[in-house]
Amino acid sequence: MAHVSQAAKVLIVDDATDVIGVIERLLSHRGYHVVGLSDSRQAIDVFRSFLPDVCVLDFAMPHVSGSDLLNAIKAIDPTVEVVFLTAEDEAALAVDLMKRGAIDFLHKPIDLDALVRSVTRALEHRRLRMENDAYRVRLEALVAEKTLALNEALRDLTTVHAATLDSLSMALDLRDQGTGGHSRRVSDLTTGIARTLGVAGSALIQIQHGALLHDIGKLKIPDRILCKPARLTDDEWRVMVRHAEYGFEFLSKIGFLTGAADMVYSHHEKFDGSGYPRGLKSDAIPFGARVFAIVDAVDAMICARPYHAAVSFDEAAAEVRRCSGHHFDPDLVEPALTYMADHLPHDLDPVGPRTVSME
Repeated sequence: MAHVSQAAKVLIVDDATDVIGVIERLLSHRGYHVVGLSDSRQAIDVFRSFLPDVCVLDFAMPHVSGSDLLNAIKAIDPTVEVVFLTAEDEAALAVDLMKRGAIDFLHKPIDLDALVRSVTRALEHRRLRMENDAYRVRLEALVAEKTLALNEALRDLTTVHAATLDSLSMALDLRDQGTGGHSRRVSDLTTGIARTLGVAGSALIQIQHGALLHDIGKLKIPDRILCKPARLTDDEWRVMVRHAEYGFEFLSKIGFLTGAADMVYSHHEKFDGSGYPRGLKSDAIPFGARVFAIVDAVDAMICARPYHAAVSFDEAAAEVRRCSGHHFDPDLVEPALTYMADHLPHDLDPVGPRTVSME
């Protein structure tokens, strides 16, 4: 027989005293702390003093119905789980109660085994929900702390020595599975390409900063996801892809990095609109982000990572050309590849062809 380690509290409200007695004996025997009421008018006062984890409510009661109690209980504490008992065999009623916050719906006469399973599920659901809420609060506090620290570090970015930005980019690279020098390298290459294509002044500086800090949003991605060596689950991937949005939120709060923030937000968009997070197409993608996408793809392919081997620059360039017009702006592919061929560090071009695909 399973007993709860710390007695979970269950409040039963049913105008049938014999039903209350049966449920009280059943759940008390299994280690729960149980209070039963046959007068629904007393339920809310008892609820406030008893603070139950789960409420088992009859639906049809005199004075105050189970439906009204559900509304009152959820208004006081949305985390409390509610299981309904009713003699009414109406699917529409069950659906309505579930939409309004009930976790289960059992018909009378009561199947006691089903009731125990329902209460167990309700308690587990509440435990997980409260843990998630606590984690979210801790995460939001941590993010707020890091955001404040980041804003303070970047507030006077125009006067900060380049070594400060180098240190920040190195920290980001090290956190992202040791992608040594990636942020500075892609920033330099993206800036160089943009300069040869006529970009100058503050617009060029914003591209430089956007490329350097493109992964700043990964500070908000949990290590268990960011550093996971295996393929991400769908839920994990949905968290990971938000790093572009998180990066935008970080940088858009700093006035002189507004342009960089927009580039960070767009650095995973694709020319044909199949990228994320906004599905931007063609010229709707900021110019710097379109240049960066080519540089980042080549850098990712020619540099060995924990999850793939390096390929030669020629192979990477061939793959970029294959994806021209789909992933990449076709007007930028050749100028970008020409510049990179002349400016890539030679030690990044490995010997020996390997298969590579952007798909």
